[in-house]
Amino acid sequence: MRQRMFTLLAGMALGMVLLSGGYAASTALTATVSNQPIYVDGQRVYLTAYHIGGNNFVKLRDIGQAVGFNVYWDGTVQIESDKPYTGVIPSSQTPVPTQLIPTVPTEASAQAAIKALRDTYPHGTAYPTPYRPNNPLSRPYTNCDHCAGWAMLCSDAAFGDLPWRYQTAPAWSDIRAGDLVRYDNSYGGHVVVVVDKTDEYILVTESGANNKVRWSGQYFKWWLEEQPGYARWTRYP
Repeated sequence: MRQRMFTLLAGMALGMVLLSGGYAASTALTATVSNQPIYVDGQRVYLTAYHIGGNNFVKLRDIGQAVGFNVYWDGTVQIESDKPYTGVIPSSQTPVPTQLIPTVPTEASAQAAIKALRDTYPHGTAYPTPYRPNNPLSRPYTNCDHCAGWAMLCSDAAFGDLPWRYQTAPAWSDIRAGDLVRYDNSYGGHVVVVVDKTDEYILVTESGANNKVRWSGQYFKWWLEEQPGYARWTRYP
């Protein structure tokens, strides 16, 4: 069985090589679902296979599940032939953020930290909810989902454990990248994360009641300053 597994993996690797680079660029290939029966140790297994260029291709993770070896993605494909399939990164190998939050944050460092989240949470994707418990109680929101949860996730990425400060009716010149700007609305209130600012408006990231991230929102100065409850949460010293 182990020998057949490695033979199968070698064939998969060869197939990926043939489908990359100049071969794929110069040959028009089409994929159709394959009905080729597949057996493991004499027992038929039902895997989704595709017929491409005269060969059958199966997802590596599906092979891992069927044959009994672990496959997971940590930026590269990892195969553990002596471990059962889980499909997840071992907890001891879970990547940790490499970006360090400076002791004295700047607008540039806050912008970089928040914009980096876009790779993990593109526009329209859901963020983990609830983000985290409101502990310590000095955190501004107890509702750790919807707009507030996403706002705190972004702020923590930019400022770590720095304390919060609240400012009512802030001057426009006070608002900086990474700040949270809130106002009252018919749902009780809304809070957004400042990504950039001009003399006329702020560009923000935010989340709605569906807990899905939105990027490139725009709020004009004149409109915000007319809203009830207009305020600023900041963590700049």
